[in-house]
Amino acid sequence: MENQAKFQIVSCSGASNTGLFADAVARKLNNNNDASMICLAKVAISDQVLIEKVKSQPNKIVVLDGCVFNCAEKILGREGITETIHVNTTDFDIVKGKTPFSEEKATEIAKLILEITK
Repeated sequence: MENQAKFQIVSCSGASNTGLFADAVARKLNNNNDASMICLAKVAISDQVLIEKVKSQPNKIVVLDGCVFNCAEKILGREGITETIHVNTTDFDIVKGKTPFSEEKATEIAKLILEITK
């Protein structure tokens, strides 16, 4: 029997280093089958089939943003998806435009998300 993802995750995939961290963490959690990744671009274009699927799932939704603009959280909010757990990569001493990507920092963020979604 296939393992079921414990939660849904949607992340920033912005052009900066902070977006890279957010995207890498979401993909890591998705690839480990801890999370089911939601396509932020499809939510942004109001893909109602996806939006209704996301809303109908009993799983928690983690929103992983890359900076203080909180684009992912705002995009989901416009579609009425507000019951989320919000995490921002900048809460982990990642400075936009400065902190180089590291697997160690991505793993630290992933571990925190796993803890808060238990």
